[in-house]
Amino acid sequence: MTTDGPGALDLPQVLEDLARAVDLGERLGLGEELTQARNVLTQASHRRRLAPQTTVAALLGATGSGKSSLANAMAGSEVSRTARTRPTTTQPLAVVPDTAVEATELLDWLSISHRARVDGDWALGGSTVLVDLPDIDSDEPAHRVIAQRMAGKVDVLVWVLDPEKYADGVVHRDFLIPMAAHAEVMVVALNQVDRLDPESRDAVLSDLKRILDREGLGTVSVIPVSARTGQGVETLAHAVASVASSRLASARSLVAHARRAASELGERTGLITPLGLGAPTPDPAARQAPQVRQSLDALRLAAASLAGVDVVSQAVEGSDRHRAHTRVGWFWLRWIEHLRRDPLRALHLGTGRPPALKSADAEQSDGATGPDVIDLTSLPPAGPAATGRLRSCAHVYAAAACSALPGDLAAQAVLRSDERAERLAEPLELAVAQVDYGTWKRPVWWRLANVLQWVTALTALIGGLWLVAIHVLEDYLLLISIDVPRWGAVPWPTILLLGGLLTGLVLAGLGTFLARLQARRHSRRIIERLRRTTDEVVNAELIEPLKAETHGWVELARTLDRIISNDAIYSRSTHVD
Repeated sequence: MTTDGPGALDLPQVLEDLARAVDLGERLGLGEELTQARNVLTQASHRRRLAPQTTVAALLGATGSGKSSLANAMAGSEVSRTARTRPTTTQPLAVVPDTAVEATELLDWLSISHRARVDGDWALGGSTVLVDLPDIDSDEPAHRVIAQRMAGKVDVLVWVLDPEKYADGVVHRDFLIPMAAHAEVMVVALNQVDRLDPESRDAVLSDLKRILDREGLGTVSVIPVSARTGQGVETLAHAVASVASSRLASARSLVAHARRAASELGERTGLITPLGLGAPTPDPAARQAPQVRQSLDALRLAAASLAGVDVVSQAVEGSDRHRAHTRVGWFWLRWIEHLRRDPLRALHLGTGRPPALKSADAEQSDGATGPDVIDLTSLPPAGPAATGRLRSCAHVYAAAACSALPGDLAAQAVLRSDERAERLAEPLELAVAQVDYGTWKRPVWWRLANVLQWVTALTALIGGLWLVAIHVLEDYLLLISIDVPRWGAVPWPTILLLGGLLTGLVLAGLGTFLARLQARRHSRRIIERLRRTTDEVVNAELIEPLKAETHGWVELARTLDRIISNDAIYSRSTHVD
């Protein structure tokens, strides 16, 4: 079913967009702001199912406007009670033609128990039900509640005004202006014109039309009538019948309700503003892009600092040099290195192979944790400066990223981002703990250098033992005189001893130099790995939730704009795009 008015939207599409708006709003944490939209969807579901061929027109107006008298005049019989005492109508009264056979269930849904039957050939048409409602400004609060509820459910609104109260603030401020989206299914009857002379009548009609035009109701038919004399009653009946005869009044009314709900939701969230309060914001995202990028870079640097990337990188370099000394250092002194603690292990980092690379036996032997268990690190706690810098950078980034949102929404989004930033330290620590530092890896050249150190050590040991044996046998035991082989003038035992020691020192110096270069390269790689890891944490914990929230508001604004884009009283003041 589609509407045929100018710029009217397809009803199923409007309801689909409204349902999407409700879903987006729920995901964005909206609560009572969605009440009206939910009610409209529920109402639409019932109304489209109940009596689709029947149209319900309601007479609404203030005290003394003559609704009941007009209902009687249109029905051609005394169906509604009239009296000088007010109010005369305390409950909705439905005037039902005999031909509206499917109206019963619809009226039950509308909670209208008082019904009067009329001949099916009455002026409004055989499938149109006329409802006389209580006064909208009644001293009895329940009457006003009934009128408001029914005004939100009927298909055609017939506003009955009188010459004395046609500009009444209650009628216009509380009803006509909020329901301006219903202009296509609205008729205004100026009752009691028999009390006016022709000049006064024309002046009142002109002023009323001016007021309605200012309120966005310039297309609404204004018909002067007199329930007492019958003047204009037939014209009014034909106007109501014309609105109802297309069988699209219900669809138009539901579209109007959906637009009104969308407008209210947009105004309450700040995504839509009333006409004249602002113009569309031109491409704010492009304008804010440089600031967002700069604040994001600062945020990532602050997160890396809070995670101790510099401390860990220094520990990685120190750990590499420490482990290298135990393998490539001078054989005779490298045992001292074993007495020192590995800088990286002192932080409880790099305690073994990553779980995916370990066998079960290796996992048990080196005490490393399994894939589902993460050791706590011993990184020094972040100081107030690092913590404050992260919070400040996170706040600046959130404010820049949300700058295109309306003020209240932006403030709330920034506040939620600040709360997430407060909890960022633990995810960063866990991420740092899970990084593969490669401490289980031993370069091939380490093994070669270790072998050479053993060779030089054995060489020196052989030379030293040889010299000791010669000294003991010749000088202490006085047993024999040993002819020691020489290379030139230098005995071979001395060559072996000194050569082994000196060669070991040279190899140790060269190995230490190479290990230092390697440690620096490894440290730089770890810095890059840690930065990627901390960036991933920042993305997951801060950026993506904030991006999802802002994109949600963008999509909600676009959806609401699609629904109300043809509504005369609202401008497209979507603040996000």
